[in-house]
Amino acid sequence: MNIEIKELDINNLELLNESLNMMNRTQGEGLFNQDYLLKKANSIDAIVLCAFLQNKLVGVGCAEIINNLDYYKPFDRNIAKRLKDKKIGSLCSLCVNEDLQGKGIGQTITKKCIDCLKNKGCDLVLGVSWISGLSHTSNRVFEKIGFKPIKEVKEFYKNDSIEHPFNCPGCKTQPCTCSATLYEYHFKE
Repeated sequence: MNIEIKELDINNLELLNESLNMMNRTQGEGLFNQDYLLKKANSIDAIVLCAFLQNKLVGVGCAEIINNLDYYKPFDRNIAKRLKDKKIGSLCSLCVNEDLQGKGIGQTITKKCIDCLKNKGCDLVLGVSWISGLSHTSNRVFEKIGFKPIKEVKEFYKNDSIEHPFNCPGCKTQPCTCSATLYEYHFKE
């Protein structure tokens, strides 16, 4: 499969909307909006990558450099202390068209995101894998690439889904009762 990876062109409104539709369709209607993608695409510390197969959008991935680790504290309350002197990248979101999941597209996007974060000087990358009960989630992608699982947190998305309601395609409840696992990828020195 010849996948082409390109940065999101924010001036291409059709591609921007197609990316958002795929993200919301695969991860939860109402979870993402244009501001989310525009903020990431316009930041020097972030990147939005689009995967194409024969000029058709088949996947989207977002990554960024982070300074605030509060989001990750449910997994490790000492994470800020443990990673104190590290430049940290985060895989913010990843989705693949439903008809093409399980074919290596997610790995291709993730590897490119990791390369971008490495080129920006990151020491490690964090990723949260959604335990949705759906057949294709990022845990397999993370493990195949070499991420190490840190900890699972039950009902990880519950509070966020109360504050920012979305329709979870996994548990199909509101608020979302899905769990998540934190993964870490350290660059070899």
